[in-house]
This record gives sequence, C-alpha cells and structure tokens, in this order.
Amino acid sequence: MDERSRIDEGMESWARLVPDLDLETMRTGLLLARVTALGHKHVEAAFAAVGLSAGEFDVLASLLHAPDRTSKPSVLARSGMLSPAGMTHRLDRLERAGFVERRPDPDDRRSMFILLTEAGEAKAIEAGRVHVTAEAELLGLLGARAQADLRRLLDTMLDTYAAVAARPPIGLARSAEKTQS
Repeated sequence: MDERSRIDEGMESWARLVPDLDLETMRTGLLLARVTALGHKHVEAAFAAVGLSAGEFDVLASLLHAPDRTSKPSVLARSGMLSPAGMTHRLDRLERAGFVERRPDPDDRRSMFILLTEAGEAKAIEAGRVHVTAEAELLGLLGARAQADLRRLLDTMLDTYAAVAARPPIGLARSAEKTQS
C-alpha cells in the first residue's frame, strides 16, 4: 500500500468513528508530516553516504558559520535544540573523526570552546553539497513554479506559526480551564 492510500484509509476510518471531525485539516497535517518524514529520511541517507548524521552536519554547519569557526557547546546545543548530554555525544563523535577540537576557555577553566578543524570544514562543505543535491532530487520533482508556491506557503506558515506555537493548543487550554473551575 502506498503512502497516499494509507492516509486515505486512515481518513475513512476517522470519518466513520468521528463524523464531525475536520478531516481536511487532519489530512493536510498528515500529508505535511509524511512529506517531511520522507524528505528527512532521504536527506539522512545522503548524509550517511558521507559518514555523517543530519545532527552532526548541523553542528559542523553551525561552526562553519560561527565567528572564527568556534562556539561553546551550550550555544551549539541550544541552536540544535539538544540537551547538553546529546550535544556532548555528537561532539565526541565529531572529535574522534577529527572534525572538531575542544579547547579550554582561557577566561573560564570550567568551560570549553569547540573549534572546527580544516577536515571538519571540508566535511561540512562536502555534506552541504550532498544535502542540497538530495533536496534537489525531491523538490525538483515539483518544477520551479510549484517550488516557488511552496516556498511562499511555507514562509507564510513559518511567520504565523511562531506565535501560535508559543501558546498551548486550544484544546489543552480549554481542558486546563475546566480542571481549574
């Protein structure tokens, strides 16, 4: 069964179980989630071909664009939305591969700086090229006009979603109000 058939089957089941449910909204959300997941899987495979994970690429790319190719682990963790322990694991792997170096902070001996090595810079650029190629394989299927339309829609979604995502979902807020009364 293909992806679309699975979604259609799920929608039919929801329609039978909860006839008043807004299935168009649900379907749109499911399509967006599936397209994102399939795209992520495709890009992850491309990164694996050059010996990295997407998360490791994110660290190398962050360092590539950082002043002096240097950053603190806490800054990298925040930008990658990771726990400090998760970032430590990534940095350990990247350091073993020779892509980053840990250096003590001369102003705070409890702290370290992470420095992108020449090998890390070369790997980040190689992986950046692979990343764009993998995305072009997917997005190229849409054509230039559809890609422009998609970018416009995604820009609009990003601009408006930030405010909505900062507050609890409506259903959860209503549930909390009922619990407090």
